[in-house]
Formats: sequence, C-alpha cells, structure tokens
Amino acid sequence: MTRAGYIYDTHSEGHLANDRRRMRRMKVGDTSIEIEVMIYNRELTAKRPLVIVNSIDLPMPPSVQFCEKMWNAGYQVIFIRRPGFGFTASLPAALMVHSEVNKLAPVAAETALLSIALETLGLQDVILLGMGTSNSICMRLAQLNANIAFTVYANPLFHPAIWDVIRPPWLKRMIRQTVLSKSGLKIAVRGLRAVLRRDSLWFYQQFAQKSPGDQAYVSANEADFKKAGLFLQNMPPDVFFYELRTALMVDTEWNPDTSGSGQAVILSGVETTDKWTGSITKEAERLDLPIIFADSGDLFVPYASPDKLLDILKTYAGDAVIF
Repeated sequence: MTRAGYIYDTHSEGHLANDRRRMRRMKVGDTSIEIEVMIYNRELTAKRPLVIVNSIDLPMPPSVQFCEKMWNAGYQVIFIRRPGFGFTASLPAALMVHSEVNKLAPVAAETALLSIALETLGLQDVILLGMGTSNSICMRLAQLNANIAFTVYANPLFHPAIWDVIRPPWLKRMIRQTVLSKSGLKIAVRGLRAVLRRDSLWFYQQFAQKSPGDQAYVSANEADFKKAGLFLQNMPPDVFFYELRTALMVDTEWNPDTSGSGQAVILSGVETTDKWTGSITKEAERLDLPIIFADSGDLFVPYASPDKLLDILKTYAGDAVIF
C-alpha cells in the first residue's frame, strides 16, 4: 500500500549500493521547501512507520541490517534528514543568528516543517525516534502532531552533564570554541573539516571511543560514515552553531507537563560515564519518563541495540503490522 500526497524529484544518493535506503528530496506540503527522506524499501506500506530524525553526528540513515530487523518486526523505517545536513538548504539565515538561536526559533521552525512533512507523507500511528541533538525538535513534534503515537528519545542532550560525555578532550575544546564566538566558530569549523578530510573514520572512532557498541557500528558501516564525514565537511557554519548551541543550552520546554509520561521513553546506553548516567536518570525522574538502558551503544544506541529498541516498542507502544 502506498499513500498519496508526496512527490520525489530525481535526486538520489548513488553511493548507497543498496537501493532500499535511497535518499530522495521531497517537497513539504504546498511549499517550495524540500527535505531529504529515506523510506526503507522505497514505497510506503501498511507496516507501522518508525520515523527517525537525524542528529548532528550522523546525518545518514541507519544500516540495512537495522532497517531489515525493524521491517521483519512490523516497522518500516522512514529517515528524515533535517535541512542543511545534506543536499538541501538550511533554514533561513535570519533564524540562525545568535539571538534567534537563543530563543530556540530554529527549533520551532524545524518542528513545524517536520510536522508538515509527516502530513505530506500521510503517516499515521507513528513511532518517532529522536537521535541526540534532534530530541528538542522531536519533543515538540510529538506535542504538535497528533499522528505521533509514541516517542523514543535516544541519548537526549537535555541535562547539565553533557560536557562530561564529549570525548576526546580535543573535540570538547573544539565544540566550546564553536559556541563562544564567531571567530571561535570559524576556527573550530576549519579544524573539524581538516580532521574529517584527513580520515573521517578515525574521527568517528574517536568520537565513539567510550562505547564498544558504537565503535562496532562504525566499523560495520564504514561507507555510511565516510559519507557522513563529507556532509559534516560541507555543513554551513551557522548550522554547526545552531545545532551545538541548542544542544548545550537549557531547554525549559523539557518539563513534566509537556513530555507525556505515557507516550514516550528515554533510551540510553550503559557504555558511557557514570556522571552522564546519574544525570540522565535524575532528568528522567523529573520528567516522569521511563528510562531504559541498553547494554551496547551510546551515541548510536538504538542502532547498536536494535533488540532493546524492539523490546521497548513491544512493551510501551502497542502492536506493529507483520506480514
């Protein structure tokens, strides 16, 4: 079964040898705005949609193995690459200045855009999976769009221990430069691009060094991470600033009144620091949200522990469609 209301253009990512994960541009509603979407196995079906929204660290769809496991369990993976992270334009420059970022105006704009995208696709009874820095958007999206039935916040960056988990130390220093000043942003972006040009796989292995599960996922999907490295090299500096600044500031919208205790869970991995685990546990209690810890993975925890994700969906989110 397919749903009407969306049109793809001819753009695709030829680096993906497996056509089942092809990324294509999609016009959002009646606007001229385009985003990139991957519908696993290309056509929408009656399987329950599992919509994944990218984080800054991995603007790539999950592996074929992950998508196939979800497919066999009754879920169709639909991956949305946010504006400015791939081949589509970023948000308007007026929204990306320091004052607007501090007011979370780009977060509100992306939330509205993604909600229209879900309507354009005609999706219903949606499972939403937010990854890392996308979770502030996903939290708002779950409140805005009534077709989202359940949300998994994977590795959400909404608490004060975030600096503790950034490894290695040189990367932490680089990120601090990014959010402190325009000159620091330029220096940091140049440095990051130089590292990625030299060896993007090394960068990701360093970035994932706390977690054997993350490192194994990187090693098993090298082509994806090489492509992700190219995207990060080409990302506009204002997108870097917006994404990192938003992740590192307190988002007051994370509160018990809006988080929805019966409609969402937090997913984290045990392969991280004790300080992070303690802090995210306290935040989960404050928000009245269940928190589930997977044995493998950190940054990419649902991809490293797909069986744990399926256990969560079976326990909390109701039935999938298996055929």
